[in-house]
Amino acid sequence: MKKITLLFWIMFFPLLSCAQDLVSAWPVNAGPLNPHLYSPNQMYAQVLVYEGLVRYDKDNKIEPAIAESWQISNDGKTYTFTLKEGQLFSDGSTLDAFAVEKNFKAIMLNKMRHSWLGIVNKIESFKALDSTHFELKLNSPYVATLQELSLPRPFRILAPSGFKTDDTSKGIAKPIGSGAWQLAETRLGEYDIFIPNPHFKGQKPAFKRLVVKVLPDPNARVLALQSGAVDILTGKDSLSLENFVRLQKDGRYITEKSDIQGTTMLVINASSERLTKDIAIRKAILHAFNKDNVISGILLNTEQKADNLFSPTLPYADQKLQPYTYNKELAQQFLEDADWKLNGKTRQKESKKLELDLIYIGTNPIQKAIAEALQGDLSKVGITLNLIANEEVSFYQTQKNGKFDLIFNETWGNPYDPHSFLGSMLTSSHADYTAQKDLPNKAEIDKSIQNILDSNAADSEILQKKYHFVLNALNDSAIYLPISYSFIPAVYHKDRIKDFQFGAMQTEFMFHLFTPAKP
Repeated sequence: MKKITLLFWIMFFPLLSCAQDLVSAWPVNAGPLNPHLYSPNQMYAQVLVYEGLVRYDKDNKIEPAIAESWQISNDGKTYTFTLKEGQLFSDGSTLDAFAVEKNFKAIMLNKMRHSWLGIVNKIESFKALDSTHFELKLNSPYVATLQELSLPRPFRILAPSGFKTDDTSKGIAKPIGSGAWQLAETRLGEYDIFIPNPHFKGQKPAFKRLVVKVLPDPNARVLALQSGAVDILTGKDSLSLENFVRLQKDGRYITEKSDIQGTTMLVINASSERLTKDIAIRKAILHAFNKDNVISGILLNTEQKADNLFSPTLPYADQKLQPYTYNKELAQQFLEDADWKLNGKTRQKESKKLELDLIYIGTNPIQKAIAEALQGDLSKVGITLNLIANEEVSFYQTQKNGKFDLIFNETWGNPYDPHSFLGSMLTSSHADYTAQKDLPNKAEIDKSIQNILDSNAADSEILQKKYHFVLNALNDSAIYLPISYSFIPAVYHKDRIKDFQFGAMQTEFMFHLFTPAKP
């Protein structure tokens, strides 16, 4: 009965829409769309509805958004933003520097929740100087200031008319922003409907409505696309790689791949309570993994093989690091030299078996397949790898508490990489901190990361040298097993959409720039 209901929904929902609708699909509803909070608010929808002071564009550039210009003091600590006069929120209320100040106050009331973000710990003061000038003061220079102000959250601006109280962590009255779209209707478990913001200052959407169906099952999303009930699927994990490759061969659709948006990797825990504290084991794992087989057999050659934590295309990341190439004999030699001797199929040292656990998200088929490939490769050098499937919430808690030998991880794409992702290594909110905490040079790595973050963004030559040390130190520690540089996929009906383009961030979908293929 459930399957029949799903197919009925996929086939007949189009009758509720019209030719001037743009229809997509997402696993869950957009959420309450509080711009200053996280799940269940969906980032793509927060970007649709809200703007920040600035916007991150391709080529690592910062562009005007709510602010038309900004000045940075010589010491790198004071940012003065100039806003355009006459800006309005989607409900027609005034968007000025006082509204920006009200939002910053609400965000900083909830400072601890946002402390993973470096700028939050740098903010000393903020105020509206007048209706068109907003001043932000930091306690020291911070290289990622503008990049982090451009993120999907939390520094997006809610209209004062959308506040319930001054503390938005307790909820908002209504999601009112200045982005290209405004939320018009939500039906839980069924759809979200967005309509154009009549006061948006950029290019107005060509479609009258954006309908985002809620389809949790990835196969249902593809069926909806093929049945014509959905015009476009885009976003990380919106469809499987197998379906992406298959649809590339179907002349009804256009398939697109974004530029690199992050690195998929495994983190190997070097903390003192794990067997993987032994760098010989970590290096053996890195050399035993046949990455090329994963790229061709599991990722279907859609993603580029990664040898570094960050793509060399990113600022300061092209450091010519020495990769850990596939070499089974070298992996075995590392283990032999460290006195891990074969005893049957599994190596042993002082009665301890070389048996490790790899944690993955149970509902992620790609992670499961990669884990099984690594399990097979490690067995060939005498390492037993147990695969442990976690549900998603438990998975991220395990990252944080460090109760893993190996665990999947990803960098966050633009504009988090590399500055903000490095900054997150300084706090215990992600796998990186727990895996690194007992490295002999951890204090030096942390100090160097802090020096990077405290740098003036204009000091590019100094930043290059600091990155050289940090990225080489992390590479030498052998705690990261980079697998691939990921991308954002998009598949859409060629007879319905034209003028497609990707946003600069993983969760920035440029629906307002698309136009109907047929008038």
